[in-house]
Amino acid sequence: MQLPGSSFLTEKGIIPKSVLLLTGPVGAGKSMYCRQFFVEGISNGDYCIYLSSSLTEKQFRKQFSNIESTSLAQNSKFINPYLVKKSIRSKDSSVLYPPYVLKDGFSNESETNQNIDLLSFTLTEIEAIINNITNSNYLSSNSSIRVIVDSLTQLMVLSGEQAILKFINDLSFVLKDAEAMAIVTLTLPLNGTPNNTLSSIFDGMMEMQTEDRKGLLIRRIRLVSIKGMPHRPSWVHFKISDDGVLSFFDESSTLTCTLCGKAIIGTPILDSDFSFDSQTCMETYRKLAGVYGPTISETGLPSEVINVNFFFIDIVSLSDPWLPVKKQIEKIEILNKMIGSCETYLNTPKDKKIILPAGDGMAIGFLFNPESPLQLSIELHRKLQNYNRGKFDEDIMGVRIGLSSGPVFIVNDINNNQNVWGPGIVLARRVMDIGDNFHILLADRLAEELIELKNEYRTTIKYLTNYQIKHGQRIRLYSACSKEYGNPAPPSKLT
Repeated sequence: MQLPGSSFLTEKGIIPKSVLLLTGPVGAGKSMYCRQFFVEGISNGDYCIYLSSSLTEKQFRKQFSNIESTSLAQNSKFINPYLVKKSIRSKDSSVLYPPYVLKDGFSNESETNQNIDLLSFTLTEIEAIINNITNSNYLSSNSSIRVIVDSLTQLMVLSGEQAILKFINDLSFVLKDAEAMAIVTLTLPLNGTPNNTLSSIFDGMMEMQTEDRKGLLIRRIRLVSIKGMPHRPSWVHFKISDDGVLSFFDESSTLTCTLCGKAIIGTPILDSDFSFDSQTCMETYRKLAGVYGPTISETGLPSEVINVNFFFIDIVSLSDPWLPVKKQIEKIEILNKMIGSCETYLNTPKDKKIILPAGDGMAIGFLFNPESPLQLSIELHRKLQNYNRGKFDEDIMGVRIGLSSGPVFIVNDINNNQNVWGPGIVLARRVMDIGDNFHILLADRLAEELIELKNEYRTTIKYLTNYQIKHGQRIRLYSACSKEYGNPAPPSKLT
C-alpha cells in the first residue's frame, strides 16, 4: 500500500500493510499527514476509520469538506470515544451505530471504569465495522481498510497511559487480523522518543522534525523502522500547501545555497551563475567575493561560515580627555563584571557564545538564540540603573548597545588565535555607533525576527528610520525601550 511520500521514504517505494506510530513535535504536520492518508484512501476506494478525541462529527466533516459528502458518508466512519456511551444495532446486528452523548452518563461509575468502558466500547465498534466491511464484500480487490488514531497524546491525558496502552495493543491485533493499514500519532518534544512498551506494539515507526530556517518552517519525515523489511532511514522534506496538500522531495535533488550550503526551499535567488536561499546569503557572498576576489567560488569560502546573533557595547564618553585613565580602566572592569553577572551570559554555555574585546567595550556573539542579545541588554540596563543611582557625573556609567544577526566566518589572527569577521559583527558595530547614551538599537533582520517571535517585542521594539550606515548600505533601524530600559529619544544622528 502507498503511504503519502512512500516513494521517497523507502527504497522500494511501497510499505507493507502495517500499524505505524507517527511521532513528532507540535506543529510538525502529523495531523495533515493523516489527513492526506485519509483523502488518498477515499480516492482509492478504501474504507477509512478516523478516531479523534478532539473533534466533533461536525468538525470532522468540515475537515474533509473537499471530499464529496456521499462518498465521505459511505466510505468512512468518524469516532470520538469520549462522546459515546450507548449503542443500537442494525437489523442484522452486525454494525453498531452509536448515538453521540456526553460521557456524563457514566456518573455512577468510577473514572477508571468509565475509561475502560469507553475504550472497550470503541474497540467493539471498530471491530464490528471492520467485520461488516470484510464480510459484505464491500471492498474491491485493490482496496482495503485504513485507520487513523489522532492523537495518542490526548487519549493518554484523558484516560491514562495504562488504559490507552491496553486499548492500542488490543486494537493492533484487530487491525493486523483485518490486514488494515493504520497510523497512530504521538506528540513528542524535539528529538524525544516513545517508551519501549509503546514502540513494541507497532509494526513500524515514522518520525517528523521541524527546523526554523531564516523564518521559514522546514518540515521533514523519515521511516525509522518497519518489521519484516530491510530499511535504511533517510530524511525526506515536505511542504504543506495552503489547501492542505503535502508534497515531498529529496533534498539531494534540490539546489543548494552557494554560501551556506543548505538546500533551497522554495524559489532560489539567482545572481549570475549562483543560487542562494535568501537575500542575506547573496549579499554576504558578494561582500566576501569583494574581499577575496572573483575566484572565491572556485577556491571555496574561507573557514566555516556560521550565523551569529551579536551584542555590541561600548562605554559612552570613555575617551573623554578629562576622565583619568584610572577611572577609565575602572569603568571597563565594572562593565565586564556586570555583563558577566547577567543571567543570559551565565546561562549560555561557553561553546555557544563568542566573546571579543573591543577597546572601550566588547562584542558577544550568541550562536543560536536570537533573543539572547536583547535579553542581555535588558538585564544589563537594570543593573546599570541600580549602579548609577546617587552617583556623581564622573562615576555614572553610560553605555550604548547595537544588536544584529548575520553570517560571519572563523579566521585566525596573527597569533593564530581564532577570531570572527563578517557582515554580522560589522553591522552590530555600525548600529551601535548611531546610538547615544542608553540606546539599544537593532538592525532590521534581528528586530523583525524578534517582533514576529513574541507579542511583547511588538510593543517594545519600535521602527526608527531607513538609515544609510556606510558605503551606501541602507538598513531599517529599530530601537528597544520601555520604562525599565533603553532610551525613548531618537539618536542625535537622526535629527
